[in-house]
Amino acid sequence: MSDNVLTIKDLSVHYATNAGVLKALRHINLDVPRGSIVGVVGESGCGKSTLIGSIIRLLADNADVPNGSIEFEGNDLIKLNQDQMRAIRGNSMSIVFQDPMSTLNPVLSIGRQMVDIQYRDKKSYAEKLARSTEMLASVGIPDPAGRLKQFPHEFSGGMQQRISIAMALQANPSLLIADEPTTALDATLEVQIIHLLKELQTNMGCSILFISHHLGVIAELCDFVVVMYAGEVVEEGSVRDVFHRPTHPYTQKLLQCDPAVIAEKSRHLPTIPGEIPNLVEVPPGCVFRNRCEQAMEQCSTVVPLWDECRPGHFVTCHRARE
Repeated sequence: MSDNVLTIKDLSVHYATNAGVLKALRHINLDVPRGSIVGVVGESGCGKSTLIGSIIRLLADNADVPNGSIEFEGNDLIKLNQDQMRAIRGNSMSIVFQDPMSTLNPVLSIGRQMVDIQYRDKKSYAEKLARSTEMLASVGIPDPAGRLKQFPHEFSGGMQQRISIAMALQANPSLLIADEPTTALDATLEVQIIHLLKELQTNMGCSILFISHHLGVIAELCDFVVVMYAGEVVEEGSVRDVFHRPTHPYTQKLLQCDPAVIAEKSRHLPTIPGEIPNLVEVPPGCVFRNRCEQAMEQCSTVVPLWDECRPGHFVTCHRARE
């Protein structure tokens, strides 16, 4: 992982609230190797959305970044001003959001929107239109030239997401951030989008940071996986290592909750007992200890270190070496 398109080091993000300072992200370390797909997985409230907001520098006004760096193509994004960030967003870095129906402008044609986002290019209108047609064809939209004249409501949800992906990849970005792009789609369309992203990533050579809570999607699409819990990265490694040899108790529990691994019929789905801790008053020691069946006395007082339990496989757990 020496050649990384994105490297996050010791990143923390806090929010000022009426109840106090909410520590949404704490000392995050994350690498996205060039030409790879990295999945970030975790339950709701683990900090995935704040992580994306930090990378693209679109955090709420009450957010504060007390420490850390986000290195992207030789630049620390934290230190850039807004003009410099605008030159990066939509150019060398693009994003596909969760709901395509809220991504596309309902009153503008698809062609108008795809041409407008190429405003940085000095090409002619005809060249931009040809590029838009080419991108629609690459994501499997039939009759792409004719459908540029249509409006978003004339496409299905799956087609709208394909258009969103085409728009995000128009500028040949080094990094594509996919924020749960299959959540709003049914299972059949979800599989199609996964295969489409994999094919486009192979053909274009860009890196993808894929955010999801769906373990099956992560296993199918990604090369590496990062497991987040309550604002911390608790495990990171190749998909094969993390899925076949999960080391952190939270990762083990998360995999056990996947309905796809349930062998016998049951009226009850497996869950992880307990609740995510209050991030305004982060408890000492391991943040997962109150929900962990393997917790010991040390877990309540000592924060576990980021440990390489096997080559390329990192975890924060006192029992990792066991």
